[in-house]
This record gives sequence, structure tokens and C-alpha cells, in this order.
Amino acid sequence: MPKTYAVPPPPHHNEGKTIAAWAMNLGIVAGSIPIAAGLILPDMNILLWIGAGIIAVSIVLGIVLSLAGLGQPKGYGMAAAASTANGSADQNARSERPAGADAR
Repeated sequence: MPKTYAVPPPPHHNEGKTIAAWAMNLGIVAGSIPIAAGLILPDMNILLWIGAGIIAVSIVLGIVLSLAGLGQPKGYGMAAAASTANGSADQNARSERPAGADAR
């Protein structure tokens, strides 16, 4: 019996390069620097907690910016995937030889 699959939705055009993602990732990198210094320098355990605090703040900032609309767009669900599948060519949506598609 031939198998048919729905076409997966295309990735977002921004590829995750949003203000929320950049802010969170830069904060994580900035927080890892004091953590690394706290691990290397003797008796500087306070740097571990400072770095952990910077990372925690950057994660919260990333979530807040994402909820404010500066992250990936929401609302891309099955309806948008179905409209994308309707616009695709039939030869791209299904294999011509379904038995060959499952060959190992």
C-alpha cells in the first residue's frame, strides 16, 4: 500500500535570527565569561553566581522579548501547512515508487 505524507511546513524566513534570540544568546555568552573566570581563579566563587545571574536574566529577557512579539512568529499551524502543500507540485509531495522509498 503506498504511503502518502503531508508536506512539512517550511522554516521561518528569519531562521531564528530574531531580537529575542540574539539577546538571550549574547546574555548566555556574557554570563559564561565570569563563570569561566570563577572556575580558573582561586577564591573567586562569587563570579560563578554573578555569571549564573547574568544567564538567568538573559533567559528571562529572551522569553519576555519573545512574548512581546520579537521572536519567531506564531500562528503557523496546520492551515498554513495545508496551503503550502496545496501549492506544491505533485511530484514533490509523493514518491513515484512508494515501495522504493521504504527500501533499506
